[in-house]
Amino acid sequence: MTAQKNDLSFGVLSLLSKERGVYGIRNGDHERYQRHCSNKIHRLRQVSGLTCGKGKVYKKPVAITKDTVKDVRQLQLLLFSSERSLAHSHRLKSLSSKPNVEIPKRTLRKEQISWLRAALKSSTSLYTIATSLSSSSQLDTRTLAEITIYHLSIRSELSFERSNWAESLTDLCARRRLLMTMGDAAKNSYDHALANEFIDSYDPLIRFCAYKLGRKDSHDIEGVVSDIDDEMMGEAVPEFLNLVSSLREAVGAADLEKGRKELQDVSFAGDKIDLRNAEFVQVMLKVQETLGRLQHKAEGGKGRAMKGWDSVLSVLGDAEGVAKRLLDDHEASGSSTSLKSTRTAETLSLAHQYIVFLLLSYRVKRDLVLVETLQNASVVPSEPKIFKIPGGRVKVEEAVKSLAAIIKLYDTILQSLSQVRSLAIVEEKDGVRIMAEGLEAFFHSKRCYQLARLHCIHPAPSYASAVQLVSRADTLAQKAKRALTKPDVPLQEEILTIKSEEIDKLAANIQALESAAKEALFAERIPKPVFFDTAFNYIDLPMDDLEVLAGIKKKSEPPTPSKASSQPAAHSVHPSAPAAKPNAPVEKVKAASNRTTRETTPALEEDGPKAGEKPKGWLGGWFGRS
Repeated sequence: MTAQKNDLSFGVLSLLSKERGVYGIRNGDHERYQRHCSNKIHRLRQVSGLTCGKGKVYKKPVAITKDTVKDVRQLQLLLFSSERSLAHSHRLKSLSSKPNVEIPKRTLRKEQISWLRAALKSSTSLYTIATSLSSSSQLDTRTLAEITIYHLSIRSELSFERSNWAESLTDLCARRRLLMTMGDAAKNSYDHALANEFIDSYDPLIRFCAYKLGRKDSHDIEGVVSDIDDEMMGEAVPEFLNLVSSLREAVGAADLEKGRKELQDVSFAGDKIDLRNAEFVQVMLKVQETLGRLQHKAEGGKGRAMKGWDSVLSVLGDAEGVAKRLLDDHEASGSSTSLKSTRTAETLSLAHQYIVFLLLSYRVKRDLVLVETLQNASVVPSEPKIFKIPGGRVKVEEAVKSLAAIIKLYDTILQSLSQVRSLAIVEEKDGVRIMAEGLEAFFHSKRCYQLARLHCIHPAPSYASAVQLVSRADTLAQKAKRALTKPDVPLQEEILTIKSEEIDKLAANIQALESAAKEALFAERIPKPVFFDTAFNYIDLPMDDLEVLAGIKKKSEPPTPSKASSQPAAHSVHPSAPAAKPNAPVEKVKAASNRTTRETTPALEEDGPKAGEKPKGWLGGWFGRS
């Protein structure tokens, strides 16, 4: 009975994409990735038993051949040995392009080619072992194809550095043919994006090789690849056609179309967003799956629970983090001069802003669900004219707290809408921008309305503030109606659908609250200042003269009694003056006042010094005596 052979298959391209993305290659830190590969090789040697001995005793490790390979980690050891040499070569190449480097560029160039040869040696060993294992059914066709793609990548790069344009172009076209086959046979959008990621990384080399070979249409990559026939690719890779056909047969076309988990087309305001990064596509698959689950629950009437909204916001937050990291890493790599890098940066920026738009949109929707829940559980009367809360002090405090919480949620909604309006993809599209401005005006109006209600039902009401707030709310409601119901351009990417009836209802509530607040404001008893009473008790207003100056009366008309003289002078300065009658004219009052003055003046003068006498000083005139 023969022992069952081990399956040594593994995802080569997926493993490389994750390791390179996490450990520095995405932002151009080749030295960090080189150290990671060295640590990875050390760990793989330990777990696979291929160490060089312990202590000072050197023990030559067992050579990795098709007969000695028993574990998939031995194949990964060869893979990361090649990756370490490749990272060292790329680091030396980046050093040669920097100024003020102490090492001569000729030495750097020589070392770079040397490390590339070491990488090719390891990848050739891996490719040879994989071919033998595939013939013995220990390695599946997909793994063999991915190892072949990696081997062709290293070999084409070495030929490119040696200026062997024809050999490099042949290897690059064979590599691209295998990747296109894998992309067409992908079971999900992640595998498809993974193939596109490795295709895009070497397309500039194809264009440059075609240019060096004198092709005028070097920018047409598809045309360049189609000119390389199967015979030339077969010379580059033995059994190339058999490998392609085996790869097609490994994944059935019918089963593929039936069970493929594809990413739905992503578009914003009519513009399609091309997602070609494998990591981002994987996150977007999870986003679309979560959003679909939430929509299904909403259609069944179960989409109001907070658990579903929290999961959506969590997934969108993770997607925003991945998109932001990919964009930052691409900008930090310093490779934004080429056309391909510029296009990649634009795609990543557009994808990041789209994810931020989705995140803020669903945050607004979640906050509105919370607002509706609080309004249903609140004790605040639905009629805006009612300011009295039945139930005593406890109910009033509860109503104030619920309105304060609702206003806080509206603050969060306005903050999210302000961030939506500041996005570049929103500002560039008039339909999206007008929609965001209309929603911001609508919810700002609702916030002012709720805040005015809080001022009215508060134990210490402020009706004047409420009148100002409802005036502002009415202006914002009219602005929202113009933007959302009568826009100049068709609205696009609507976060919420606000009907005209909702805005009209809000405007009616605002008008009712304004009327009630004004009535309450004028009904308040405002006491007169003390100075007002004091002044009119001591001062007689010349009403006749004022009316003549105002043009109401003429001088010839008989005088009318003044307003101040009709009241008894209870607090007069001169107690001996006779009190004026209520209907006495102003002249009689003045005459009585003058007579009183004449009567009291001699009495006051008697106390003063007589004629011819010297005035006495203080203390009986002691200081004034001569």
